[in-house]
Amino acid sequence: MSKAASEISVCTLILRRISEMTEDKNLGKTLTDFEDSEGINMADLMKNFYKTGAADFEKEIEVTIVEENEEGFMVDLGMKSEGMIPKKEFEEGQVPPELKVGAKVKVKIVSTYGQPVLSYREVIEKAKWDALQEAFKNGKRIAGTVLRTVKGGFLVDIGVDAFLHISQLDTNFVKETEKYIGQSYEFIITEFDWRKRKVAVSRRKIIEDEKNVARASALENIAEGQILDGTVSKITSYGAFIDIGGVDGLLHIGDVAWYKVKTLGDLLHVGQTVRVRVLKIDRDSGRISLSMKNLAPHPWESVTEKFPIGLVMKGIVTSVMNYGAFIELEPGIVGLLHASEYAWNDSEAAFKRELKKGKEIDVKIINVDKENKKIALSVKKMFTNPWDEALRRYAPGTVVKAVVQNIMPFGAFVKLPDGIEGLVHISDFSWTTKVKHPKDFLKKGDEIEVVVLEINPHNEKISFSLKHTNPDPYKNYKVGAVVKGKVVRCTDFGAFVRLEPGVEALVKNKNAFSRTDEYQSLPKEGEEIEAKIIKADMKNRRIEVSIKKLEFERERKLIEEYSNKDDKPTLGDILTEE
Repeated sequence: MSKAASEISVCTLILRRISEMTEDKNLGKTLTDFEDSEGINMADLMKNFYKTGAADFEKEIEVTIVEENEEGFMVDLGMKSEGMIPKKEFEEGQVPPELKVGAKVKVKIVSTYGQPVLSYREVIEKAKWDALQEAFKNGKRIAGTVLRTVKGGFLVDIGVDAFLHISQLDTNFVKETEKYIGQSYEFIITEFDWRKRKVAVSRRKIIEDEKNVARASALENIAEGQILDGTVSKITSYGAFIDIGGVDGLLHIGDVAWYKVKTLGDLLHVGQTVRVRVLKIDRDSGRISLSMKNLAPHPWESVTEKFPIGLVMKGIVTSVMNYGAFIELEPGIVGLLHASEYAWNDSEAAFKRELKKGKEIDVKIINVDKENKKIALSVKKMFTNPWDEALRRYAPGTVVKAVVQNIMPFGAFVKLPDGIEGLVHISDFSWTTKVKHPKDFLKKGDEIEVVVLEINPHNEKISFSLKHTNPDPYKNYKVGAVVKGKVVRCTDFGAFVRLEPGVEALVKNKNAFSRTDEYQSLPKEGEEIEAKIIKADMKNRRIEVSIKKLEFERERKLIEEYSNKDDKPTLGDILTEE
């Protein structure tokens, strides 16, 4: 466009401005007045335009589109002048459909150099921001679409790009952000700065406001004790929030079931429909307490009818302790299986070895305490008690075969073929040998013969003896008997004589030689001697012998034999015989 054409366009705009000014009643002039005024010419008008026209660039004017070409839309500015709305001010393929030949639209002047350049986009943008500002001031809801995720939240299209913090999308914590992309919602503008072109919105506030309204309405229609259907809206570690018609109530984890619930997620999930009873309503705070377990009577109310003593049933091991296991008979009913009630023999060992959490087992009800909510269970009482027959089968003195199960410092535990276990005490290992430790005699798994010493079916105890399988050798040694043996060791006070393997006797120094031979030497180790038993202590396993007494009695016997003869010997005869 030539400089002359440009000036004409400017003049046209000036005249248009003058025409608009004449419509202002405060000016009190008309276009005719300007035209008739003396001293005003085009140069003055242009000078005045360039002086004040900068502010007029912000003013919107209405124009008519007369032509469309590749570059844009030609509009009629009046006074035989035209301007251009360039297409490049819009993104490719996003030219507003209302821009077409013959349409009247409002535009802004953005340039007067050459052909006047007009902007339709700025008018649209201004209208959007004006509407958003109005909505912000009045708290009006606006529609928007979630475009994409950004740092800390989402970008939302509400006519302009707005920021939605992730915490403002919903009242619940948002985990899966992608499912919200492309979704349309209503929002409230929470922050607005048109100069910086920044807008922040919230959907959460709308949800909360709606809930508050619904809560107030719902509270009027809800009463304590009422049974309602609701939807799980949120699950926490301490309970679940249930939407019961516009208002959330808390279902505490302790009110879900009569039994102990460890994890709510095992029973409930968000969106699930549940039936609850209203326990309590605090109308001042708006808090509502709910219960699921109160929909049914407490299971312990009918426990004696459902679980009579003697009943055998299946149960699940819920926990295992050192003293026993807790068995769930049904939800809310748990009994105790004591470790001693698992088996008739070796019960605690078998209990620890076989019972695991989660295992299903058969149990027998042996006691029910409704008041204290306790049930005693047994496994062994489902079977015949071997101790009932034990007294008849294993009377004291009975010789039986047994297998060594365990060895302790004080003895060995052995098991009979029918499973009964008993103890062989260390003192009952041998008649003659002092046993320091049972492991020196036995090892686990050995099959041995033992004698029943004592049995107590009531206390389920039986004791055995190894040594009683053979007679007590000490019983063969009575006071007055003459014995022979070998000296095995000598001490300051006497000598020990082995009478037989495991049996020793003591001959004290004073009893080691005859009265007449004071200079006779004491017995030496390895020497064979003959003596008379003068003491026999069966309890303490002690035998004492005397050589002296034996010789004395023999001498006396010899004298008696000679004294009883008819022809008494002379001293010479006696000396001759000797």
